[in-house]
Amino acid sequence: MLPSIGIFDTYSVLLIIGILLCFVYLHIFYARHKKNKIVLYVVEIQALISIIVGIIFAILFENLYELIKYKDQYTWTWAMTFYGGLIGGAITFILTYFFFKKKYGNYIKDVLIIAPSCICIAHGLGRVGCFCAGCCYGIETTSWIGVKFPGMENKVIPTNLIEAIFLIILSIALLIFALKLDLKYNFPIYLIAYGIFRFIIEFYRGDERGQLLNTLSPSQFISIGIILSGIIYAIYLFIKNKKQLEKSQ
Repeated sequence: MLPSIGIFDTYSVLLIIGILLCFVYLHIFYARHKKNKIVLYVVEIQALISIIVGIIFAILFENLYELIKYKDQYTWTWAMTFYGGLIGGAITFILTYFFFKKKYGNYIKDVLIIAPSCICIAHGLGRVGCFCAGCCYGIETTSWIGVKFPGMENKVIPTNLIEAIFLIILSIALLIFALKLDLKYNFPIYLIAYGIFRFIIEFYRGDERGQLLNTLSPSQFISIGIILSGIIYAIYLFIKNKKQLEKSQ
């Protein structure tokens, strides 16, 4: 049972705080680089819509996982999976961007610089919520790192807390890159770094993950796609920047 604060459980509270920090990050970034405030408001509207749709996709993806795992015994769940939310939110943001682009110009480049740190902080605090809920835990262990959640006889690896620490550190690093360096490689760095981390941490997850092709979990297959996408995008940026340098010389 999750501890609660008022009508909300701890997971919900931490997730809400993470989402609010996303908007704080946006304001800091746009103020730091003196970006157009009207565009900032447009981005915030897009972000809010994307978050709502992302949550719906997160629930749908989790139900797809449950269907793969349990088949005939499947029942609907309101649990969520991060990759579903990421994919649904990203698609929504891209579609709404094309709607606003004609009026506000090509502002997606700025979004791609700051968005990774926003995603990481919300996701990281969400994983702290998972730790409080006792879900997304790891395999059994006798190591000092192990923790025992309520209802468990043995200690398990706190993969939820390990992931939270990784994401919060990555979020801070990406935020510094965005504010100090205006780094255009932030998005591929995020995709590659998180994709690799998630692929590895899945081997230590103790809750039933389901399998595809009897080898890897669904999240590991998505991680491979995320990593490849990050590499392709990094190569694209490198080639584009190289051509721009050649033109300026």
